[in-house]
Amino acid sequence: MIRKFFITAVLIAVVFTSVLSAQTRTASATREIDPVVMTNQMMLVFMERMKSGALKEAREVAEEMIYGHKKLQDTDKVEYRSFHSAMEKELYELKMQREGSKKKVVWVEQPISDGYYLLAILDFQEGNHDKALETLQKAINWNPVRSAFYSERGFMFLKNRNGADLLMAQIAYQKALELADNGEDFAAALRGLAFVFVEKRRLAEALACLLVSKTFDPSSLDAEEEMLFIRRADPDLFASMSLKDAKEVLRNSGIQTEYSPEHIQVLMRLADNLSTQKAADKAVLFLRKANEMAPDNNDIKNRLKELEKRVKTR
Repeated sequence: MIRKFFITAVLIAVVFTSVLSAQTRTASATREIDPVVMTNQMMLVFMERMKSGALKEAREVAEEMIYGHKKLQDTDKVEYRSFHSAMEKELYELKMQREGSKKKVVWVEQPISDGYYLLAILDFQEGNHDKALETLQKAINWNPVRSAFYSERGFMFLKNRNGADLLMAQIAYQKALELADNGEDFAAALRGLAFVFVEKRRLAEALACLLVSKTFDPSSLDAEEEMLFIRRADPDLFASMSLKDAKEVLRNSGIQTEYSPEHIQVLMRLADNLSTQKAADKAVLFLRKANEMAPDNNDIKNRLKELEKRVKTR
């Protein structure tokens, strides 16, 4: 049986060349490394083979995605990374700057990180759990700021055949929360944490995670089973906890209830860069994303309103 989370992750990868990604790619990265570009059709082929149980054939597709990656070796001056979006590249560079690194980051358009991610899932599907974690670490090395990779890592620690490692699973899910830049990824990380807390018999925190997750991904039904379990185990807790209570419980436990401020900073930087390049219409997209992530930020609202007005009057 193929998990829904896996299908969702692949669909995200299919739009690897989405609007926000494509608009800020630099031609220099392509010229420097001449990468093999992964097509959306190959992603769809992988999904079909995986769903039909043709794991060997699915592995062949995933291996094509990482083909030739060994020629891209990091040096003391350059790092090669396989991001999904301009946001991820900017976020990674921001983190590197804070660590004092002056290395140049080259965005490889070939989806190497996706290839390793899918290979890790195949390894896990085939029962090679230790190998799956090793392969997933390679995906993380190629894209250290991808939330979905850490959620998958959390899942693997929970479902490992050697027994669940709740501590490592919790660390992975909290890292996924930190990196999440969309509602689906944020909610998935919270649901993973909820499962960890259920296993630890910390039902208040588990329920809080599930209630908050539904505000980020309201259309998903993935939280319902765990919520039903908590309702049966502690009906008074279930009946008494409000969303406000849930957020307070999580804050007291050091768990995020909103996106990391770094994401807003990154979006503002991207918007500023595009504005100076006279690409205001593209900058608007980043400001709209920032407004979605931080709807109470008046500075973003004002900047977005001003920029949208400028675009209309050009």
